[in-house]
Amino acid sequence: MSLIKNVVTVGGWTLAYRLSSFVRDIIQSCVLGAGLFSDVFSLAFKFSNSLRKLFAEGAFNASFLPIFSSSLRDDGHEEGEKIASQIFTQLTLWLAFFLIIGLIFFRKIMGGFAGGIDPSSEKFEHLISVGRICSPYVAASFLAALFGGILNTVNKFAMTAAAQLTLNFCVIAGLFIGPLFFPSTAYTMAWATCLAGFIQAFILWMDVRKTGFSIKFDFSARKKEVGLFFKKLLSGAVGAGVLQLNILVDFVLLSFLPTGAVSYFYYVDHVHQFPIGILGIAFSTALLPPLTRAIHEKKIDVAQKQMNLGLLFAFIFTLPAAVILMSLGEPIIGVIYGRGNFTAEHVRAAYPALTAFAFGLPVYMATKVFSTAFFANKDTRTPFIGGVISIFMNILMIAILMPYMKHTGIAWATALASWSNWIYLTLKLRKQCHISVDGVTVKRCAKQILISAMMLASIIGMNEYAGEFYANGGLERNLALLAVCGTGIVIFLAGGKLLRAFSFMEEIKELEKS
Repeated sequence: MSLIKNVVTVGGWTLAYRLSSFVRDIIQSCVLGAGLFSDVFSLAFKFSNSLRKLFAEGAFNASFLPIFSSSLRDDGHEEGEKIASQIFTQLTLWLAFFLIIGLIFFRKIMGGFAGGIDPSSEKFEHLISVGRICSPYVAASFLAALFGGILNTVNKFAMTAAAQLTLNFCVIAGLFIGPLFFPSTAYTMAWATCLAGFIQAFILWMDVRKTGFSIKFDFSARKKEVGLFFKKLLSGAVGAGVLQLNILVDFVLLSFLPTGAVSYFYYVDHVHQFPIGILGIAFSTALLPPLTRAIHEKKIDVAQKQMNLGLLFAFIFTLPAAVILMSLGEPIIGVIYGRGNFTAEHVRAAYPALTAFAFGLPVYMATKVFSTAFFANKDTRTPFIGGVISIFMNILMIAILMPYMKHTGIAWATALASWSNWIYLTLKLRKQCHISVDGVTVKRCAKQILISAMMLASIIGMNEYAGEFYANGGLERNLALLAVCGTGIVIFLAGGKLLRAFSFMEEIKELEKS
């Protein structure tokens, strides 16, 4: 399977997952609104999902794939299968142990995670119940990561990428079942989340069997590779913890705000994450691997060109996305979530956080480009320090802004933390990696900023006339938003054509051919 085909396969399924996540959120906001049970599910799900991302996502693959791949290549199918079976056995035992301990002490764990909620309140009791139901999802995610890692090693990407849709399908089904058997739809969603994890693991296990691997319990003498895997898993989780810690800090502090704040933040963050998720795949699969090879081969001129093209590529998508999200936050939130129990008041309370998040969107993607240059140069220390700086900046700005701006202040703190990380990496780039943003790229970025400003001005002007249609809601609001967005994008493209701001795309095509 070619690299391009892998990109299309994984990218297509990821897009499908992101779109189905929007459908899930739309139905969830319609049914639950932004009240007590919406907050409860958002906190419980975010806690479980953060643990999944911390251990069972990037850290797991980075630890498992090199060991399993080397074993298959050097020792053959049977030995690779044995190592995978032993990891499966040890992993299952450890997961069962930690799950039981976690469920026993779950009240204390949630007391720390959601410290702003009164432990004697009804809200906290529901959080404990819903959170316990969601918890097995984390354990199932580890097993799904193991089976997915086996499939990826043998170049079978489709099922691993497609299986993630299981979560959204199950939760949507749970939303339609509703509170038929439970106090709230939040409970059916929690059970659906738990079930989805095991269904996903089962689907991938079946696909692993089709590839010729029989993964079963193996209690024989442990291979040294198994111990190495668990050591790498822990160290990898520490490296990935910088990003997840920021997310956890946000939700810990959101629990101190009035009911509804967690839900606003949860919904708006998903809108903000949509362009990040899709564009992140484009970077990791199309532009960043050549940058890594160039630095390893000490082709500094080539590496600098690739990094600068990567930066331009980041801005050409994220600048207009940021403009749209910052200037059209209210109608966008209204179109996506403004129905059912998610009222116009909820829309007005939620959308300022989207404006804040969007402010950090371009520099977040620029940071991904710069971080890859450091990683390619075998420098993990500098990005880690940048991440730590961003954590401290996040906490500092939350302390300053949250008392006055509530959940919107936390969103601004997150955006400003991204800026601090970007500034630090920019200052360190030439010194550590011997590459930098050149003058040509600065001029091209200036052109992109100029046409983005033209786009912003046009949208602000059109909002004066479209405001009445936004207020009417329904089809009128949707069509007005579509017209304003479409016109803004046309102006961005026309301005870019006039100023030749997109000429670098031809260089990217040539780069991919070389």
